[in-house]
Amino acid sequence: MTNPAHSTAADAVSRDLEIRDVPKLAAFAPAEWQVALDAVLLQHIGRAYFNARVITAAEGIAAVGHGISTGSTGWIGNIIVRPDARNRGLGSRITADLIEVLRSRRCSTLLLIATQLGEPVYRKLGFRVTGEYVFLRMPALAPMADPSIRRLQLSDEDEVCNLDAAATGESRRELLEPHIGSGWGHVGPGGALDGFFLPSLGGGFVMASQPTAGLALLRFKHGLYPNSNVVPAGNRAALEFLRTHGAEETARAPRMAWGDDSAWRQEMIFGRAAGYCG
Repeated sequence: MTNPAHSTAADAVSRDLEIRDVPKLAAFAPAEWQVALDAVLLQHIGRAYFNARVITAAEGIAAVGHGISTGSTGWIGNIIVRPDARNRGLGSRITADLIEVLRSRRCSTLLLIATQLGEPVYRKLGFRVTGEYVFLRMPALAPMADPSIRRLQLSDEDEVCNLDAAATGESRRELLEPHIGSGWGHVGPGGALDGFFLPSLGGGFVMASQPTAGLALLRFKHGLYPNSNVVPAGNRAALEFLRTHGAEETARAPRMAWGDDSAWRQEMIFGRAAGYCG
């Protein structure tokens, strides 16, 4: 009789994630990620830009991953293989599935942020390192009122999406729209929106066209939400600010691209949203 814990990759079945799978994935992510995977999946499942896959075997779900399409760019994220199912090629298999899905959606650029375990897998599939993210543990800052920061309105949607497109080189309206109503914007001297903070998107997405706006929003963010922040290594203003205010670097991770990287501007991203969308 075959031991389920040692079933082979040939026994595994790859398929789309179903809503009934989600509760089984609540604790699927590694503990150090501090991610409730079920909550992440429920935020996106059913939306047109989102596709998630699972690999099942005799012992249940053995691997999971998902893709997000943003115009000609696609993101692959949360590729997780259960520890007792590793070294069976399942990580490569589910990533290859997602590459095929995103390419079928006309994504010519594919992006991901790699873990140490995942990077060799992605290199074999044709991804290359194009950047780096810095992970920092951030202490709480004293809350501070700032008259240049206000609640976002639904009427700000176009400005938010235009700023985001300038920073990421992507078209992400469908991804951003549900989070705008709970977000905050920074208004420049001329009265135009020059930055925003979306606390409900991942770990709290912060982007701005000017360092003054980005740093004000970072100050505001960490007066409300301590914990952590993830910043592109190329945003020196953000890293200097965070370190000056007591942040401690905890890790670094490569950004990898398949095809041409998107025309992102690291200096505009003051707080990454999440590993699955940058």
